[in-house]
Amino acid sequence: MNPDPSICRVGNDFYLVTSTFEFYPGLPVYHSKDLVHWKMIGYALDRPGNCPMEGAGSSGGNYAPALRYHDGTFYISCTNYGGKGTQGVFYVTATNPAGPWSDPVWIGNWYVDPSMMFANDSMYWISPDHKGGFSVGTFDPVQKKFIKPLQQVAKGQGGSSPEGPHMYKIGEYYYLMSAEGGTGYEHREVIQRSKSPYGPFEPSPYNPVISNMNHPESPFQAIGHADLLQLQDGSWWLVCLGIRPKGGRFQHLGRETYLAPVKWTDDGWPIGGDNGVMLEEFPAPNLPEHKWEKEPVRDDFNSTTLGLQWNFLRNPYEADWSLTEKPGYLRLNGSKVSLKEKDSPAFIGRRQPDFNMVASTKLSFTPEADNEEAGLVVRGNDANHFSLVVTQREGKRVVLYRKYLQDKVESEEFKEISKDDVILKISATELEYKFWVQPKGKEAILLGTAATKELSNEKIHGFIGVFIGMYASGNGSANTNPADFDWFDYEANPKRIFTVSEK
Repeated sequence: MNPDPSICRVGNDFYLVTSTFEFYPGLPVYHSKDLVHWKMIGYALDRPGNCPMEGAGSSGGNYAPALRYHDGTFYISCTNYGGKGTQGVFYVTATNPAGPWSDPVWIGNWYVDPSMMFANDSMYWISPDHKGGFSVGTFDPVQKKFIKPLQQVAKGQGGSSPEGPHMYKIGEYYYLMSAEGGTGYEHREVIQRSKSPYGPFEPSPYNPVISNMNHPESPFQAIGHADLLQLQDGSWWLVCLGIRPKGGRFQHLGRETYLAPVKWTDDGWPIGGDNGVMLEEFPAPNLPEHKWEKEPVRDDFNSTTLGLQWNFLRNPYEADWSLTEKPGYLRLNGSKVSLKEKDSPAFIGRRQPDFNMVASTKLSFTPEADNEEAGLVVRGNDANHFSLVVTQREGKRVVLYRKYLQDKVESEEFKEISKDDVILKISATELEYKFWVQPKGKEAILLGTAATKELSNEKIHGFIGVFIGMYASGNGSANTNPADFDWFDYEANPKRIFTVSEK
């Protein structure tokens, strides 16, 4: 889940930011030297003061950032929908893209997908305008106010939901590039240009710049919401979002970031990919390869701070979690808040970036009542998730597998276990999740399965992708005992196979 990518280059370094919606911290910042290998270096919104998320609904929160660099300062514009205290459109600044980032400068409007362009000694704001078009104004970042108010300068190019605009001054033209067709299978990127940022704009005769809407056979769909970039050698590239549906039109990993080359026509129009189509492979950019150190499979929680891969739901409650109360463990103090509420449960999760993977953890937890539980969760949104938790049934300690779909319990399976620590595992393929329990000294036991499509965007709607993480809750009242997670493993494309035992 890395949608709505926006990119900038500073010397030989590339930086990219993507949307996070109701997850916290917000707006991850990635760094690359070669456009191919990327490393997360921080978050633009990493504290409640600059990331108000309380009360944000699922697929609410922080929408479609734009990243720009000017005169020693990085700028990220964004829109925060639904968080308590939000005022809509804002931007934050930093001199180091890894942070710290400033508190928000609230623009006070409620349009989505704002962007910026620095040109002519001015800061231009570009945004959709709720009227099927795009507006531009000039903004003074010193006085923090508009010098020239937003005014409509162009319309969309005929597709639904014109959005995601970016403007670039290239040569004698101002290019206004935008997405349309919705963020689903009709998604596409289009462009128009003018000799003034205030128009009039003429559309490209080669539109769309890039789209796979007419290529249903492609494994990549919903291509759009792009941002242009020029490399040191003068070549041009774009990043955009796309999806990888499986088993039909079902995608559960969320919208991801794609890279494609851009060629310019003799009459000055950009065309992305292979004549406007996103292929599975392109020749790499003409840059020295720069790989980052691989993320370890295991997080053993021996640090006093969480790794950058971890996220909360909305603004977390400090009392819900700790890395110091029991050193070497992640402790979750399950509160009354559950996963199905528009609140922040004791949940710490990470994106699922691979179809084939195994996530596992070693848990120490003693429930005292049927409502108390702790374990692993595959989360689609508030109303759709799969849980593999230690809980109590008829006075006995059990591991329970629950399907919670369309805001109700669809099924439950459970197995009695001893009071020892237990290993919980979730394995996945393109089409199926499997849920395992491994009691101390025994083989892993398969407790249940679920189709990945049940958490697909097409089934549950919204804009996010699956997260997998650790969770604890008393479902209406606080847990009696804490849940201590000794470690968490995430292994992509695993080679090991679990031995299946009877339930």
